[in-house]
Amino acid sequence: MPKLKFAAIQINNCDAKSIEERDANLLHAQKIIDELEVVDLIVLPELFTSGYSGKTFVQLGELAEGVNGKSFQFFSDLAQNKNCYICYGFPQKTEDGFFISQAVVNPKGKTETIYSKQHMAQFGNSMEKEYFQKSEDTISFEINGVKIGIIICYDMRFPELTRTLALDHEIDFLLHQVAFYKDNSFPSWHHFVITRALENQIYVLSLNRAGEEYGSSIFCPPWMDYNTSPTILKEQEEVMIGEIDTDVIGTVRDEYQFRNDRKKNY
Repeated sequence: MPKLKFAAIQINNCDAKSIEERDANLLHAQKIIDELEVVDLIVLPELFTSGYSGKTFVQLGELAEGVNGKSFQFFSDLAQNKNCYICYGFPQKTEDGFFISQAVVNPKGKTETIYSKQHMAQFGNSMEKEYFQKSEDTISFEINGVKIGIIICYDMRFPELTRTLALDHEIDFLLHQVAFYKDNSFPSWHHFVITRALENQIYVLSLNRAGEEYGSSIFCPPWMDYNTSPTILKEQEEVMIGEIDTDVIGTVRDEYQFRNDRKKNY
């Protein structure tokens, strides 16, 4: 059955206030990626290229890019050199405004898909409604027979979105990129991730940036018991290597018939 190996980079990127600082984030990622073992997919956090702060967002006119901007060209070259997919976060510029987006570049250096955040957070350390537009599109894609969905940060708080990806898109693996500052909503984050993984019987990777006020990225399998638990990072910059095994998903769904036991009247 299909398997997928990924490298999730909890990276210490800066909140850019200039093109030069954005480019420094790209070069920092390249140093890490150049040293990685062979994987199918490399993942970087929400708004990786720019960072996430009010001082950054007021510079979106300079820092945001179209789908074929410098960041795409940069990761297109890396994806071809590493012969893998790369999923990275960036502020996307369109005719309709700015979007918080995750692009997936395939091993041929082409855009596989782009997902833009559907829910704008406006609480705690978040101020997204002041700067960004919300998307209306739910997307999924496939690597080596493994079906993958993408959501971004605040999207996790809406169970209907993950449920749609799990049931209608039939995903095996959910990518959830965040730029999660340690505000008062931070302690509830992992509970949402674990719940979404277990109730939908899918793997979930929730990847944050590194730093004293960030960190704690989590990878949750489709089931937990006395011998199986999520992998959780600390605050420092670190690469998490993980595997998606669809045999495990099949075993879990056969043993625990959550999906078959759903009713039609709710």
